[in-house]
Amino acid sequence: MEQYTRTMLMLKADLKRDWLKITVWLIALAGVFVAVAAKFDGIYGSAKQINTIAETLRSKAMVALVGTIPNGHLSTALIFSSEMVVFWGLFNIIFNYSLAVGVSRGQEESGLTEMVLGGHPVGRLAPITAAALELLIANALFSVLTGVGTMMTNMPGSNNEGTWLLAIAIGAVGWAFGMISLIFAQLVADSHNVSMYNYAFLGAAYLVRMVTDVSNPDYTWLSPLGWIEKASFYVDNNWWPIVMLIALAFVAFVVALALNVNRDIDAGIIHVRSGKSRSRFLRGPATLLMWNQKSTGLSWILGMAILGARYGSVFNSIGKIVNANPAMQKMMGESGIRHMEQSQLLSYISLLGIIFGLLAVVAGAMVVNRLFTEERRSYLQMVITKPQSRTYLLLTYLIFGTVFAAVVLFVALFSMMAAGNSVITHDLAFKYFWKVFISILPVVVLFISILVGLIGIAPKFRSLIWILLGGSFMISYFGSLMDMPKWLLKISPYYWNKRVPVESINTDAALWMLVIAVILIVGYNKRDLES
Repeated sequence: MEQYTRTMLMLKADLKRDWLKITVWLIALAGVFVAVAAKFDGIYGSAKQINTIAETLRSKAMVALVGTIPNGHLSTALIFSSEMVVFWGLFNIIFNYSLAVGVSRGQEESGLTEMVLGGHPVGRLAPITAAALELLIANALFSVLTGVGTMMTNMPGSNNEGTWLLAIAIGAVGWAFGMISLIFAQLVADSHNVSMYNYAFLGAAYLVRMVTDVSNPDYTWLSPLGWIEKASFYVDNNWWPIVMLIALAFVAFVVALALNVNRDIDAGIIHVRSGKSRSRFLRGPATLLMWNQKSTGLSWILGMAILGARYGSVFNSIGKIVNANPAMQKMMGESGIRHMEQSQLLSYISLLGIIFGLLAVVAGAMVVNRLFTEERRSYLQMVITKPQSRTYLLLTYLIFGTVFAAVVLFVALFSMMAAGNSVITHDLAFKYFWKVFISILPVVVLFISILVGLIGIAPKFRSLIWILLGGSFMISYFGSLMDMPKWLLKISPYYWNKRVPVESINTDAALWMLVIAVILIVGYNKRDLES
């Protein structure tokens, strides 16, 4: 037990450092969840409203996006759980990733772990155990807040067991993926690569869930993310998926402990290969950044191509709601039915454009964020000793990150177009996908510029970019659902062009975003680099 000495003291120190971050995330995640629950009765309270949304949710397109919906009689609570569980599971996993990386690899990179273990009577496994306990506490608080809040809304068709099962399921899947993140923190030696492994694993889990939900839901058990769907909220209230997620978390923690004792502090199990002493990629910041990002970039591009193709592969099922209705076919005729199908597809593409845009921001921001992390680790000190201006250094990361984000967005949209047009009778024109790309690109540039501005003006608060990004997405995705006031909807940059390609691009809004982006970038040149 000596290896766990002072675990609770380490936990107290971690909570003292992360309390604000945890509080903000909990308010955002639990608060919006309960707010949506409170609005659901007014939106889907009648049988007609429930049947209308049920037809949409049972289409393959929506099954791929949010998961399966139970057969048989539906209630407001069932619709709510079906729409929310996968999305909120994803949001909670992202929160756990952020917390896990910071409390594990982040502390080692800053030198805190070495200082604590080397100069104080603290057990070798105390830091990682404290990290696991902090994740457990954060997810338990989320489950309690969500469970109590959702019970107070008293949705039609809900019951106490189903409500608590839903809240605990989202907390459990977040904790399980957080524990898996601790494994990756032992495998590689820096937080950037830990994050890359984290999101690669999450992407694979999401793709497996999406593919199996659409083709054969019996195989959704292959994805830990799909387990939460099997809980059958408000119907069977199956607790076995929760038991499995908790068991997975414990197994992952045991594996992380075993890996931790077999590596040196600030090192990883996977050793970094030595590079060449002379290389054409060491000529300057631009080539060095390209070389360092080659693996990450290829992974992102390949992943987004697969994701876009999978969403495009269900294009043929989206129009079946109209095709399956003989009365509608007789009334509207062939041309009317084709127009209706196209309208549905374009609405689907506009929704996916927002999701792809969010992922593109994440990809570009991870590149630009290296501007600060490499400065903090003193890597940039070796670069700026050469005759390189601060402006050139900034533009190198900014241009690369922005171009990379644009490529990721482009690949996702046009792989969706290729896969979608291969399964439908009448192809959708290239112009529709190009309009979505042009409308989303200024939003991507704006968020990346906000990150640059935070790094330049207040680098300690650069993580606010994820809160702003998540908040904007929630406002765009759930704003109409929650009947938010129009002034609040306009805060989100996604609002201004979220109906493209159904509607025309709002060029004025796009230009204003680009102007604001240019202003935010200037702040970086006004700050001294860390020494």
